[in-house]
Amino acid sequence: MGREDRILVVEDNPAISRAIEAAFNCDCATDGWDAIEKLESSDYAAIVIDADVPCHSGYGVLTYLREEVGEAMDHVIFMTSSDRDAVERRVRGGHLHVIDKADAVEAIGRMLDE
Repeated sequence: MGREDRILVVEDNPAISRAIEAAFNCDCATDGWDAIEKLESSDYAAIVIDADVPCHSGYGVLTYLREEVGEAMDHVIFMTSSDRDAVERRVRGGHLHVIDKADAVEAIGRMLDE
């Protein structure tokens, strides 16, 4: 996977979305239902999900993904500004990456460069 690959960013904070969008080739969804609609109609190399988006939270999007692809979550980054350890326990399973929102652009870059 590389930085030129298209990713889906599920984030309702415009400043964070713009920062990610400026650094990567991406589509943005501002809520969970919008994200699911995009996932049903397009393929993405990676998916970045904010835990607390409206209208079917990031956890709901994660549930949808697990139903569609199982536990193969190495292409999913789950962002949080909450207690990262608590979020990791809540979403455990697969190879899901959990990052702090404050480090989003840097962490996404590291994952895409792997």
